[in-house]
This record gives sequence, C-alpha cells and structure tokens, in this order.
Amino acid sequence: MSHPSSTIIGTEGDELKDKVIIHCITSSISCFLAPQISRKLMRHGARVIPVLSPEAAKFVDPMIFEWATGEIPITEIKGKVEHVRYAGLKEEGADLILVAPITANSISKIANGIMDTVVTLMTGTALGNKIPVIMVPTMHEVMMHNPAIEENIDKLKKMGVNIVYPRVEEEKAKIPENDEIVNYCIRAIYSNSLKGKKVLINAGPTRAYIDGIRFISNPSSGKMGYALALESWRRGAEVKLVYGATLLPPPKVIEDKIKVTSAKEMYDQMISALKEDQYDYVILAAAMNDFESEEIFDEKLSSAINLEIILKPTKKLADVVKETSPISQLILFKAEYKKSDEELKEIAIKRMQNANADLIVANDVSNKQFGFESDLNKVLIIPFEGESQAKEGTKLQIAKWILDAIEKME
Repeated sequence: MSHPSSTIIGTEGDELKDKVIIHCITSSISCFLAPQISRKLMRHGARVIPVLSPEAAKFVDPMIFEWATGEIPITEIKGKVEHVRYAGLKEEGADLILVAPITANSISKIANGIMDTVVTLMTGTALGNKIPVIMVPTMHEVMMHNPAIEENIDKLKKMGVNIVYPRVEEEKAKIPENDEIVNYCIRAIYSNSLKGKKVLINAGPTRAYIDGIRFISNPSSGKMGYALALESWRRGAEVKLVYGATLLPPPKVIEDKIKVTSAKEMYDQMISALKEDQYDYVILAAAMNDFESEEIFDEKLSSAINLEIILKPTKKLADVVKETSPISQLILFKAEYKKSDEELKEIAIKRMQNANADLIVANDVSNKQFGFESDLNKVLIIPFEGESQAKEGTKLQIAKWILDAIEKME
C-alpha cells in the first residue's frame, strides 16, 4: 500500500517527475522548516529521500520526515552503504543533492573534504560522482561574512555547487522561501533546452498619466510574462525581465529585472537592452498602453471641472525589434475583445506579418475566466511557419507550450 504522502506528488507540476532528490538537513534552527521543502519538491513530482545529520535529528524527530515524504530517513550509514547507493552509483543514484538548511560547520567540512557525518559523507560522495549539489546556508549574518566561511563557499562554487543565498532579516541569514529553493532544484535537473540562450521578456501593464495621480491603464497583472520568464529560466536561459506597474512581485529567481511605469520607459528599456546585448528570443508579453495623453498636467486636477483629453498613439515596440536586433526571434502577444476564433486568428496573423515576428500568441480577454488578472489563459499559438495550436490551462502551462513552440522554430 502506498504511503498517504504519495497523494501530493505532482499536484503543482511535473518538472521533477521520476527524479530522485536526496534532501540533506543539518542542525540550523531552520531545519524545522525542512519537511515543507521536501513536500514542495514532491508536489513537483520528485521522490524525496531525507538525510539528517545527528544534530539535526535532535532538533527534528526523523519520524516527521518519514510522515512528510513516505521515505525512511537516513540518519546513519549502515550495511547498505547508503552514500554509495544514492550518491556513488549511476544506475540507481540520486539526480540531485539538496542540503537545506546547511550550517557554517557543514559548509566548512564539505569544502575541505571532511566526511564525518551522514550529510557530509553523502554530499562529498555526490561531488566525486558529478551529481548536482545545491546548498542553502542559514546562520547569523555575521557568520556569513566570516572570511573563512566566504572562502569555503567560494571553494564549493568552484567545485560546481550551486549556492542559494539566504534572505537577510533581523541580522540573520534566514532560509529562502520554498518556491525559490524548489525553482533552483528544477533548473538544475529539469531541462537544459535553453541553456546558453538569452531571453528578453516584458510583462505587466504600463500607465499613461493624465495628471499628478490619475492615469490610463489596463487590468494586466503580469502573470503571463512572469510565467514565461520563470519557465525560460528553469530551462537554463539567461533571462532579462522588464516589467510594468503591476502589484505582483516578479519571480525571485530572475536576477536581471527592471521595473518601469510608463510605456515610454518600457520602450526605452527594451530598446536599450537590445542595443547592449544580443538576445536569442524577445518575448513581448506586456500590455503596454496604446494611447497616451497629449498633455500631462503637473498637478492634481479638480474633479469639479469638465475635462477633455486628447489621446495620441504610443510608439509600437513590436515594430522596431527586428530593426534593432535582426537576429532575434520575435514573439508577440495579441489581446482582442469579443472576437471569434477565426477573427482572432486572422487579426493575429496580420499583426505577426506586419511586425515580421516569428510567432504570435493571441487571446480574447472578454472572457473573465481567462486572460487579464486570471491564473488561467486560453490562447492561440501561431508560428510564422507551421500549424497553430489552441491551448487552455494555467499560465505556467501556457508558458511551457509557448516555449515548446518557440524551440521548434529553430
């Protein structure tokens, strides 16, 4: 009979399906959060085997990890030579070693080849076998700045270890959020299909101000662009994200990101990025203003007056991408309102041709279940060459289908 925890496997995604992750835990006080990390990995499809150092087993009863994962935790090496089985053999070995949390003491031991606990032995063996290793340090902030710890972290990086840095709060280096840790695990073993590629993406709405506080905008949340940025990063790409005036924060794992407010700012930032670097893919997912006021009043206008506003068209970013960066593949989004599938496809193809784009994603935002602000989307994915696809699902699922279609263009 399967363990009850198996019911959560794959409930949030299949990126880690059929992957075995050894989750090592050391005796940071953050180790009480580790079962949640294990279960988050399982929700993305992984089989998770917990490994606890002797001191960590004093902090958190290993039985909790058995409840969380359905696997018997490894707390010592026995006759089954577990470190060889999971970290030394390629046939049935682990796909990834995650050490979260890891203490300054264990960092120093592993960096210097000391393997005197089950965690340091498992990790040291994995490094010798070229299995990916991710470490998540947590400790007081001053300990992170200890020259010896900084040197040992640098040594681990040179060995190929991926360090997920903590969030610093209250002078303590605290463990990152579960989603951030899991995303790094996904990037390490999920897909390398975009490794070596550079992707420029914009997302979210922009604002066209009328006076000091009032503006014209739209209900875009940025979720679709964020999903594309995250999925591109998970597949190994180097991602730059320019995002507009949305209330939602962008994915934490995207380091190169710029927030803007107006359509002009987004236009300028995107063009600047294209002139400074060569991108393989430019994905225009933002809902930029099509119009802006001819006059912006540098005050708060009185609501007691009648006001007439003259709107003028904004510059179309899509029309100049290929002129600025001819080698880039250009992917557009086209939102329409109350259009039939045939009308939507016709409008989208014409827009794609006019902008010399390579693929366009079209959707009708009149259905409140999909599109703006929703977690769901219903789209037509139309490549310049090839068959179009009608897709419906979460925005992350849609992002995967879009990137699959983009990769097929090459």
